[in-house]
Amino acid sequence: MSDLNKLYKETILEHNRNPRNYGKPETWTHEAEGLNAVCGDLVHVYLTIEAGLLKQINYAGESCAISMASASMMTEFSQGMTVSQWQHHFDLFKQLMDKSGQVDSFPELGPVNTLATVKKFPSRIKSATLCWYALAAAINGEATATTE
Repeated sequence: MSDLNKLYKETILEHNRNPRNYGKPETWTHEAEGLNAVCGDLVHVYLTIEAGLLKQINYAGESCAISMASASMMTEFSQGMTVSQWQHHFDLFKQLMDKSGQVDSFPELGPVNTLATVKKFPSRIKSATLCWYALAAAINGEATATTE
């Protein structure tokens, strides 16, 4: 097993067993639901934006380990960014997760790069990206997001 595959497996298991920022907060300013109807992943993202800053990001839902781990990693990685910083990182993340793309990492994405190994299993890409699209929807004032 390559070092990247081993790190991916360890990261997914760690974030699935010990999710960060999981649960519905008491207050939030933006929210959106993400649904992947093909596999049944459902994630709800709650965030507080103050002065253009992603101050608090939480998520809840019923999804596979990859989807839940990606949401945990996303909240941990994104919290504290400005909206424009996050949108830039979201663009990089979409390139990273493009199954036809040749990019395996971006230094700016740090530990999120471990999710690139999902590209070996194209049907799982939607699970890894669902929460990111839900967060984008929430930022844009949209109620729902889908990976379909």
